[in-house]
Amino acid sequence: MSNGFILHEDHDRVVIATGFSKASDNRKTGDMIQIWILVKSVSPTEAIKQGLDRLICGNCVHRGHEENGRFGVERTCYVNPGQAPQGIWKAWKAGRYPTLQFMDCFAGRKVRFGAYGDPTHIPIGLALAIAGVASGWTGYTHQWRKPSLQGWKTLLMASVDSIAELVIARSMGWSTFRVGSEASVGESLCASERVGTPCADCLLCAGSRGGLESVHIPPHGTGATHFKEGVTK
Repeated sequence: MSNGFILHEDHDRVVIATGFSKASDNRKTGDMIQIWILVKSVSPTEAIKQGLDRLICGNCVHRGHEENGRFGVERTCYVNPGQAPQGIWKAWKAGRYPTLQFMDCFAGRKVRFGAYGDPTHIPIGLALAIAGVASGWTGYTHQWRKPSLQGWKTLLMASVDSIAELVIARSMGWSTFRVGSEASVGESLCASERVGTPCADCLLCAGSRGGLESVHIPPHGTGATHFKEGVTK
């Protein structure tokens, strides 16, 4: 079996799932199928330089900001785009990933919707089909305010950047996930931080299907040095 498959393409984006024949080496997430949303026209690192990462990340504050024509300034995203996303984009450009034909390769597997990019760019019917055969999943979106995306709340956590956003998202029926220095009342510390449990064994960040949850994690990853508490767009 191929280690990766193309799940979906549109004019600007390609959605690729990896980890079918070779387990992810991400110790935090554990053994999960990783789904990547990538800009088609340029590499992930170049997309950030040109501001084209908006095509996959929308209005996420962790993209950084524009300053004197430079994009991605003070980027706080935990993903290093020059590592896995860059390698997967290059493999796709080289034609190494076949198009997915059947769902059975997801059966009994655990899935991470949006290892890079916002999962709401996946057709929701496809995401529901994957979740329907998978043994569990995690996923997050910064696009939770959009009326057209409310159907995702049973699959994804609302990525919130302040306590005010947390309150709003929960009032709309979303479970929440927040990066911040300290947990607020009602938030539980990510199990990976608390006791070293990988996402694949926790699966708390699976939307609101099992009831509303609020998870907190301290700043982490490559963008942690630029993190500013409560900054929202």
